[in-house]
Amino acid sequence: MSGESVVFDRIAGSYDETRGGMERGRQVAAVIAPWLPADPVLEIGVGTGLIAAGLAELGRPPVGVDLSLPMLAAARTRIPGRLAVGDARRLPVGTGTVAGVCLVHVLHLVGDIPATLAEVARVLRPGGVMVTTAFPGTVAGDVPAEMDRLHDRVGGRRRIVDVPFVIRLAAEAGFAPSGRADGPEVGTTPRTAADLVEARSISWMWDVDDALWARESPVALARLRALPDQDRPRPAAGSAFLAFTHP
Repeated sequence: MSGESVVFDRIAGSYDETRGGMERGRQVAAVIAPWLPADPVLEIGVGTGLIAAGLAELGRPPVGVDLSLPMLAAARTRIPGRLAVGDARRLPVGTGTVAGVCLVHVLHLVGDIPATLAEVARVLRPGGVMVTTAFPGTVAGDVPAEMDRLHDRVGGRRRIVDVPFVIRLAAEAGFAPSGRADGPEVGTTPRTAADLVEARSISWMWDVDDALWARESPVALARLRALPDQDRPRPAAGSAFLAFTHP
């Protein structure tokens, strides 16, 4: 469960257009804002600031931390002056100084999940709130099947962080569950999935051996582009959003 955190430098320029842009950021912010205090909220893995900007619009002023300087450069256009470079396991934040922390689609990317949750517990005030996400298990459908097939052939780091797993590790860090909501569904078309493969845009693809990727990705591209109804989104399960309170 320990290792290096994933850094998104390589796709900072294309992140917004491949992850739903501000529409997606506002959708997520609307789900999690009711759990968060009006005090400044620390977003770990703020990325380009899509969710943080959505939170700001809803009266939850954000402070963002991320490992990627290029991603933070994009975030500065949305939440200037409230950003810092930092690792989730060693936050540049004082002990007991924040009332709310959010980590959206972050836990599967950090180098050490227990250490990250312990660090969140350190920076939260007594009674503070942590909001995070968990992914569903296997999703049925032709596009997910082709993406799973590619992953099975090339490997790559793809950690399953489901609801029971997150609840268990949060409890070990001293957190108590206080809320759950389903996030917006994200349907993917065959064309979009092929574009993501062609650009090698998904994080689990980045540590695959280049020669192996060059051999296998064209096969996956051909299979995805041969699927019918190239622009019809396939049903997909959205993420689960989980709220926890720290004593």
